[in-house]
Amino acid sequence: MDEKFKLKDAFLTIPDSDNIRKVYIEPTNSCNFSCKMCFKNTFVEKDGFMDNSTWENLKHSLKKLPYLKEVALAGIGEPLLHKDIKDMITFLKNELGCYLTLSSNGYLLGRFVDFVIDAGVDNIVVSVDNTPVGHLHNSVVYKTLKALIEKRKKLKADKPAVSIEIVLDKQSIKDAAATIESFLEIGVKDVIVSNILPVFEALCDQTLYPADESILKEIVDAVQAKASATLPYLSIKTERKCNFISKNATVVRWDGEVAPCYRFLHTSVEYVLGRKKQIYAHSFGNVNDKELIDIWNSRDYKWFRFIVEHSLYPSCIDCSLNSSCDFVKDTEIDCFGLSPSCGDCLWSRNIIICP
Repeated sequence: MDEKFKLKDAFLTIPDSDNIRKVYIEPTNSCNFSCKMCFKNTFVEKDGFMDNSTWENLKHSLKKLPYLKEVALAGIGEPLLHKDIKDMITFLKNELGCYLTLSSNGYLLGRFVDFVIDAGVDNIVVSVDNTPVGHLHNSVVYKTLKALIEKRKKLKADKPAVSIEIVLDKQSIKDAAATIESFLEIGVKDVIVSNILPVFEALCDQTLYPADESILKEIVDAVQAKASATLPYLSIKTERKCNFISKNATVVRWDGEVAPCYRFLHTSVEYVLGRKKQIYAHSFGNVNDKELIDIWNSRDYKWFRFIVEHSLYPSCIDCSLNSSCDFVKDTEIDCFGLSPSCGDCLWSRNIIICP
């Protein structure tokens, strides 16, 4: 159904769309680690696992998306902890036939090496944090990925591709290039680099940003001509781009709630350039109540995507009033009257990056 919106002195019509290209699925928000830098530390929701009823409803919705190209089993948790993860992967590859990305901290991946190759998982993204506030198990991940890549070569298989993700802070950047090089030597071809997003005030002094991006030179030299790399900004730039919106992506939480991005998946706390901000989970619907495509085409979700895509929301980060403004304290609403508020989002500034 076409929805009409008043935009200043004009009326805007936004038609329905079935153009969902990517769906992030969070099988669980539980994890086998308790990293000091993790968003989970300030969650107010309980840990949970996607139950069979929710999964069946989601499967039904996914089958109705004609332009769906990719599904990522990810979220803020460890997907491999889910007891039915193999069944999920099998459905997504055999029945849905989509490009499948699996995100993991890698610690349990050794149990699944044969399966992910046989199942045809397209891409595996593994965290290799080398920071004291991360999980620090790179020796385990290194051995697992090396075994996976060697097995893949032996079978002459072209997938899964293996990506690593590393989070930078003032401690980890010292050895980041060496860590990346060690994984490139075993056949990793893709590197994703992000910045730490503090969830406690004590972590604020560990951020690298704002800084000159020349401090990434060793990392750039390590990956140049050897692998593809996604690098973060280290300063606030004018441009704003939401990768979830630009990729026509949506996120389904373990309990079926549909969020527009990772940031609004759970209620938590973050520190934006030293300022404490309360993040409230924001759902546009639940797949147990409605089809995913109907949630996507709901009036509120349509308007949210339009506003974010065209950056028609305030830029709180560089506003001269942000030290005294109440709107920047949480994501409930901004000074334009928009809810939820994206004005302080460091993802849109390319400071924080997720796969």
